[in-house]
Amino acid sequence: MQLLFWSITKSYNEADYEENLAKLASINVDAANDFKLHMPKFFCRAFLGPAIKTDAITSNIAETFNGFIIQAWTKHLPYMLEDIRTSLVERLVVKRQAMIKATGVLCPRIQSKLEFEKTKAAECEVHRSSEIHFNVSYILDQLVVNLDDRSCTYRKCDMTSIPCCHAVACIYFVEKEPELYVDSSYFKDTYMSVYAGLIPPIQGERHWPKVSQCIAPPPIKIGPRRPRKNLIKDPHENPKKSGTMTRTWIEMTFSLCQLKGNNKRKFPNKDNVQPAEPAPKRARGRPRKDAQATPATQPPTAS
Repeated sequence: MQLLFWSITKSYNEADYEENLAKLASINVDAANDFKLHMPKFFCRAFLGPAIKTDAITSNIAETFNGFIIQAWTKHLPYMLEDIRTSLVERLVVKRQAMIKATGVLCPRIQSKLEFEKTKAAECEVHRSSEIHFNVSYILDQLVVNLDDRSCTYRKCDMTSIPCCHAVACIYFVEKEPELYVDSSYFKDTYMSVYAGLIPPIQGERHWPKVSQCIAPPPIKIGPRRPRKNLIKDPHENPKKSGTMTRTWIEMTFSLCQLKGNNKRKFPNKDNVQPAEPAPKRARGRPRKDAQATPATQPPTAS
């Protein structure tokens, strides 16, 4: 049900949300009810407002930064801050140099998303209602697009400020370029202005000014056990394989009776069940070429 969960949370409008939730309810009603109890209006795209201009519903950006500075966690405070500062200095330079190489008006990743929407726009059928209002038919669905407000019934372009395939079809219908309807925050010039600032370099400790007073650091309190280095993971996340969940709550099958929900420990008639005969094992080694050949005659024996 993990894929159904993500399909529900990533639905851009309430119609898709209700449809995907009904698919989950058809498989497991209790799971659908539990999903509603966790207040989906705070983490589902269908209920998020378009003012933020993003469709992110996870904390991946925070986890990425935590992984970026994970080596600095084990050091004392001044050295930890120095490691974070040097890492950010290098990151700002790398981001600026990477964007300088871009030749388009938009950022490369935003341009690739827009190109994907352009390919899907060929499947849309546009019906013009006015100069700015359009009806778009797409895979047995009918949506309304407003080019002035840059809004669509699907709500994807409302949240991301990147034209979806329905809006791209309408933009092509009025003979304009979709890049003109992308929000200015995704332009290359805006990106360069964000990374234009720099963090000034700092001299080493040897070159700091000397003071006559004795400045002692605060006492270090060492807690019990080994200090934590790894991130706090989900309770059901597999510790050996990052990003994968354990087999918790998976319905098991007993090998003898082949029924779901049973296992060797809880099955009441496990002593009376006859196990199936195992398949014959293949002989080890390479078969001999003369295994099929048998001598036709026996050699004569001496009388």
